[in-house]
Amino acid sequence: MLERLRCGIIVTETFIQWLKAWKAREGGANFGLIAELNYVKCREGERAGQSWVSLVWRPLDGVKPHELFEVGTVRLFFPKQTRQALKERCLDIREDRIIVI
Repeated sequence: MLERLRCGIIVTETFIQWLKAWKAREGGANFGLIAELNYVKCREGERAGQSWVSLVWRPLDGVKPHELFEVGTVRLFFPKQTRQALKERCLDIREDRIIVI
């Protein structure tokens, strides 16, 4: 099952369940912080064409309400660049890693 967020990013049920488990595991040590998902794709240099996703904890300071998304039961912040890069793309989990389809 797929779910489209209001920013156009698509997530799988597997991603939603993985994110929920990640928050349960990591959230207690990060009370008061929000999960932030970043996507980076290199355009030039040694890593041209390579991409990666990072999921970190950050303070809510400076985060606007429209940048927060409910993914299952987890509130998630996507920076503008990530929202633009992942629009119409799908987040899934393979071998316990976030992948972009």
